[in-house]
Amino acid sequence: MSVEIKKIVVGLDGSEKSFNALKEALNWAKRLEAEIIAVHVLPIPSEFVDLGGMIIEIEAELRKEGEAILERGAEEAKKEGVPYTGVLLEGNAPESIANYAEEHDADLLIVGYQGKSMLSELIMGSVTSKLLNISKVPVLVVK
Repeated sequence: MSVEIKKIVVGLDGSEKSFNALKEALNWAKRLEAEIIAVHVLPIPSEFVDLGGMIIEIEAELRKEGEAILERGAEEAKKEGVPYTGVLLEGNAPESIANYAEEHDADLLIVGYQGKSMLSELIMGSVTSKLLNISKVPVLVVK
């Protein structure tokens, strides 16, 4: 049985570990002539909803930061000559990433071992760990 990998989804949260995952994804994509779809999940906690008008400002700032992260990924992909698309998602990070990868027929999902905030991972649980449990798409974890 052979597996063809033509579409790779990579999670980018802005951490260096996530950009290590992107570098690995770019290496795979070059060898396999695959495309990269980088996803960034806007981290808008549900308790922010009660803040009314302030949520609009917070969301705008988070969106701007997410776009900058995806743009950095685009620059890396351009250097390597790899087709790249950046996508902003909203919601629970592991579920949003897993659902996106499945719904868009990804062949592989690549993520960093440890994300942006060690404290948030201790409190909420590791995004990577949750992805490993819920993703129907094979997951490659990069240290």
